[in-house]
Amino acid sequence: MSNATPGRPAIGPKVPINFSTGLLSDIDQAADLARTSRAAWVRRAVTRALPEDFQGPITPDQLGPYLRGSSMGEDLDNPDRDVHVDNDTALRLLRAVDDGALTFGAITTESASVETERSRRNLSFITRPFIAHGEEITVYQVSYTTFSARQPGEPEGVYHRQRTLYLDHDAAKVFYEDMHDSYMK
Repeated sequence: MSNATPGRPAIGPKVPINFSTGLLSDIDQAADLARTSRAAWVRRAVTRALPEDFQGPITPDQLGPYLRGSSMGEDLDNPDRDVHVDNDTALRLLRAVDDGALTFGAITTESASVETERSRRNLSFITRPFIAHGEEITVYQVSYTTFSARQPGEPEGVYHRQRTLYLDHDAAKVFYEDMHDSYMK
């Protein structure tokens, strides 16, 4: 006779956690949008909220989606100045990842959030140093997300995420502050 319990194999220990009714409803809507279970969605959200902890070199599967899913920043005060992650920098990162020679340094994050009955907005300024063939390449990332709760008559809520990458700290900070002033109201 086996002592195993029925059902799926355990992922890890159970962690009881309480959410407000409104937040739980938002989580359920987001899980439905992602076509996943509530537990899987919460695990994914928590994982995304934590700093990356890559062991060893970064893989193409980690870097590719990061670069492809990002917008390239511009200097709002001086649009002719190159401040974004240009093709040369992207190629240096991709070559290092192909050679197994790309890692992360310690990242820092500054974040702000606003929540209303209808939506939740998050804005983050992330300093992300890559080490490519022993040389540091610091990328400044401005990320913003919006989750709009399902409204009466609508089939589901809406989730939107965008990140913009810079090589220049000051230009990234100007963009972050501009977004904060307009997006976080």
